Amino acid sequence: MRNVADACCFAAALFATLLAVAQPTGISANSGSTLGINDRFNRPTPDSRGWTDPAVNQSRLYRERSGEGTYILVGTYKVTGTPFLFGQRLNADLFTPKEKAFNIYISYNTYDQEVEFNSTSNPGQPFAKTPGEVDSFLIKKDTAVGLVRDVLFIYGPLVGSSEKAYFQVIHAGPRFSLYKRYKSELGYPSSNYGQNELRQFDLIAEYFYSDAQQKIFKKIKPNTAVLTKEFKPVKDISPVADKEAIVTAPEEAMKRIFIYLNN
Repeated sequence: MRNVADACCFAAALFATLLAVAQPTGISANSGSTLGINDRFNRPTPDSRGWTDPAVNQSRLYRERSGEGTYILVGTYKVTGTPFLFGQRLNADLFTPKEKAFNIYISYNTYDQEVEFNSTSNPGQPFAKTPGEVDSFLIKKDTAVGLVRDVLFIYGPLVGSSEKAYFQVIHAGPRFSLYKRYKSELGYPSSNYGQNELRQFDLIAEYFYSDAQQKIFKKIKPNTAVLTKEFKPVKDISPVADKEAIVTAPEEAMKRIFIYLNN
C-alpha cells in the first residue's frame, strides 16, 4: 500500500484532471434516456417522483426486467440483478500505481468494489483488480446509459476516506470537494416466496464532502436545511441554496453550493 506522501503526489497530479471532468451526470432518470444493457430494455417510464440517480434507476430496471431464474451466486445466496455500474462494460481510462490504460472497457463491481477489464494479450478472460490496486478510472461519456459527460472515480483513501471504495468526483475545489459513492447491498426481494437463499442487488448512491483545511471527509445529504446547517460555521449558503433545484437536480444544486463555498 502506498504511503501518505505518494497519495498526496497522486492527488496533486490529478487536480487539473479533476477540474476538467469533475461534473455530475446531470440527467434525470425520467428524461427518457435509453438503457444500454444488451439493447433489450425499454425507456424508463416517466413518473412524478422527481430526480432519480440514473445508475440506481437502471440497476432497478435491470433487476425487474432480467427475468426469473437469472441470478448470480454470492456465497450461499442467489442474487438477482447486477452489481455492475450501469449493468455492462464501459469505455474508460484506467490508472494504477504502475500502469495507465486508455480506451479500454471496464466493469465496475459496486458490491465488492473490484474493477474488471480485458487485456489485449488475453481478451477472453477478464482481469479483476481488487480495491486499491486501481487508483482511479475515468468512464467516458455514453448517453445510451445516461452519462452525458466523462466521470472520474478515485479510490477512497486517496481523497481522504477510510473506505476501500471508489468515489465519483462531482466537484473538486481548493478546499471543499463533493463526491458520490455507489454501493450495492444484498436486499430482500419483495417476491421472495419463501426462498430464504434469494436476494437482490440494491444499488445505493450517497454523497460525501471533504474539507482539505479541516481534514474532514463526511457523508452529506442533498438537503438544503442539512447543507445550510453543516456549513453555517464557514459561510452562509442561503444565496445559492435552492430548495426546489436540490429536489429536481440535486447534483447541479450541490455543485453550485460547493463552488460558492470555495469562492
